[in-house]
Amino acid sequence: MREWLSIQSPIIVYIFLIFNAMVESIFPPYPSDLFVAVIAFSAGQGHFSYYVVYGTTCAGSIAGIMIVYAVAKYRGDAVIQFLSRSFLKKLIPFAMIERAKKKFAAHGDIVMLVNRFLPGMRAPLCFAAGIARVETKKMFFYSLVSVLAWNFFLVMISYHIGSSWDEASTFLRNYNILAALVIVILAIILSFVYFRKRKGI
Repeated sequence: MREWLSIQSPIIVYIFLIFNAMVESIFPPYPSDLFVAVIAFSAGQGHFSYYVVYGTTCAGSIAGIMIVYAVAKYRGDAVIQFLSRSFLKKLIPFAMIERAKKKFAAHGDIVMLVNRFLPGMRAPLCFAAGIARVETKKMFFYSLVSVLAWNFFLVMISYHIGSSWDEASTFLRNYNILAALVIVILAIILSFVYFRKRKGI
């Protein structure tokens, strides 16, 4: 990617950053953080503006979040109903979804504040917020705070981490591994609690 960056104008790179962040908010497997880190690292070497890299990444992230949220808010129930009639219905805990909707509506603020710090869970959490009918202004505000904080962390680290891209990529990879482990552990704990209550133990 660094070779591609070396022959592109800054405008093309900044436009790419906007769409890069939007796509990641909609399709979580997409590795947008890696691309942002590479470009921020290049900014640290004087190729791009740190401020524009940060601003365009934040703009793309919040746009993607609100798209997922809007789809879930206005069409989410239809999506769930469709899934309930599909071959996937046995794999989806619909009763848990209904309880989650109520809890998210009441206690979703902290979830949205840490949303961007949970790679792989960003889009599902935004979808859950829409399903739970979280107030639009609240959704935008807390998501914006999360986006600003995460991208500041990501861009600053990549910009200042050192003279070697290997250091920056290693840091980001280790962070993603740690975040994934935390998510898996939480999922296991929540699943255990859910099935324990279901069996009346």
